[in-house]
Amino acid sequence: MKDRYPLVSILIPTYNRPHYFELALTSVLEQTYPNIEILIGDDSSNEDTANLVQTKYLPAYSNITFIRNQRTLGPLDNNVSLLEKANGDYINYLMDDDLFYPEKIEKMMAYFLNDYKEEISLVTSHRNLINENGMPLPDGQLNQKISQTNAIASGIEIGNRILMDCHNYIGEPTTPLFRKHDLTEPFGTLKGRRYHFSVDMASWLVLLSKGNIAYISEPLSCFRLHRDQQLQSYSKQIDGIEDLTHLIVTAKQYGFLQEREEWEQALIESLNWIQKGFLYYREDNTEIKNRLLQCQELVHKELTSH
Repeated sequence: MKDRYPLVSILIPTYNRPHYFELALTSVLEQTYPNIEILIGDDSSNEDTANLVQTKYLPAYSNITFIRNQRTLGPLDNNVSLLEKANGDYINYLMDDDLFYPEKIEKMMAYFLNDYKEEISLVTSHRNLINENGMPLPDGQLNQKISQTNAIASGIEIGNRILMDCHNYIGEPTTPLFRKHDLTEPFGTLKGRRYHFSVDMASWLVLLSKGNIAYISEPLSCFRLHRDQQLQSYSKQIDGIEDLTHLIVTAKQYGFLQEREEWEQALIESLNWIQKGFLYYREDNTEIKNRLLQCQELVHKELTSH
C-alpha cells in the first residue's frame, strides 16, 4: 500500500480551541485517502485539548501522534516543529479552526500520483468560507478562484499573478498539499526572513518557484472566519504589509517578476497597501508610522533603481 499510496502527513497546530480542534481532527479521520499520519502540536495554555486527545483519540487511532509542547512555541515555531517531525513525503497543514472535505487528500494526491516527472510542486483548490458556527458564507475577495476549471499551470506564472495583485490565490495553510522535499526553507521563511503574518505566502512562493501548480476548482476545504483570528488584529495587518513588501522585493531572486512591467505593477500595488496602512494607523503610534515609512522607502528605492 505504501508504494501505491505514499504517506501524507497532516499537521494540526492547535491552541486553546478544543471544540474547533475536534471538528478539524474529525474531518481528517474521515478522509478517503488510505495512508495518512496525523501530527498534532498542542501549544495550549491548558490541558483541555490534551485530555480530549489522550482519552478519546489516541486509544482508537494508531496513526495519530500527539505532541504536547513543554512551553508555548507560538504559531510559527509550532508549524515548523511539526513539519520537522513529519514522516510523509507529502504535507498538508490543517489549522485547528478549519475543515477538510472527505475526498480532499485523495483528489489532490491523484495529481501527484500521476506526476511521474515530478513537475508539480503544489496542489491547491478552491475553498469555502464558513462562520464561527460552521454556516456557509458567500464567496468573495478572500477566496477568489485561480480558474473556473481544473488546471495545471506554471508556478512562476501563478506566482507573478499573486505578486502583481498582492493576493493569496493559493489559500491559507489548510488549503494546499505539497511535496516535503520541495520546501527547501523552513515553513514561513523566505530568504532567511521569518514572516509574522503572511507566513504561508513565504512558503507558497518557495514552492511555486520549484515547478507547476495543480488547481482543483471545486472546494475541498473550509476556511473559518471568526473573531479570534489574527487577521482581525490591526497590529497583524501592519506585520502583513511588512511581509508583503519583503515578498515582492525578494521575488526576483526566485525567478518571479522578470519582466519590468510585472515588477513595477507589483511594487505599485504594494505601495497601495502601504498607503492603506497610513490611512488607518493611530496617529500617536510612532512605531507603526515608522514601520510603514520604512516599507515605503524600500519600495521607492526599488522603483527608482530598476
